[in-house]
Amino acid sequence: MKTLTVRTMGANHACVEKVISTLEQCAEKGISHHHVRDYDEDVIQIHYDVNTSTSLVDDIMRYAVEVLEVSLYALDDVTLEEQVVTLLKLRGRRLSVAESFTGGGLARRIVSVSGASEVYFEGLNTYNELSKIRRLGVNPETLKTKGAVSEQTAYEMAVGLLNTSDCDMVIATTGLAGPNSDASGLPVGLCFIAVGSRERIRVYQYNLNGSRKEITEKAINYALYLAYKQLKDMI
Repeated sequence: MKTLTVRTMGANHACVEKVISTLEQCAEKGISHHHVRDYDEDVIQIHYDVNTSTSLVDDIMRYAVEVLEVSLYALDDVTLEEQVVTLLKLRGRRLSVAESFTGGGLARRIVSVSGASEVYFEGLNTYNELSKIRRLGVNPETLKTKGAVSEQTAYEMAVGLLNTSDCDMVIATTGLAGPNSDASGLPVGLCFIAVGSRERIRVYQYNLNGSRKEITEKAINYALYLAYKQLKDMI
């Protein structure tokens, strides 16, 4: 039995269902599949044997890539963190991360990859507002007027990390994991993820749902995916 793997992050449910439906229609032609969705990440394994038509398998893979292209990050059994570490090595970049509500989970995922020490410099868990000010140079006025969970704060966290860390690629996260909101009254699940380099920093906003753990793990997945996308587009 042979297996092909398709991995996506943040894929549209309807697009995933299209691929799954196509696989189900091929069940009588020697194709089987296994699909798992965890924390907005989809992993589709396509199984076939030596008697299965090679052209059929190729057609299925082409269709899957066409439908899921926007969210696709691997056509192999490779994790997001493995992809990020591999691309950091290829691009000659060194990464640091500044985390607030993800609580070090992003750093944990990165250092779980063998060889990460070659491209990973440090991770700061700046959970408290004063920590953001002292360790990352976030402007106190930003925290006062925009709040800790804001696009501007995420941006300043990333800039501060670039300015003080021996790295040229950064990820910063800030958000509300719940289960309850804080004094700001912002909705649980709101988060901002900054990803960038000395050339450019981009901040992305997400409104995630689920339990505290689900929101945190989804945010970590998106942070890794955004880093992968930016590294992939670098020359």
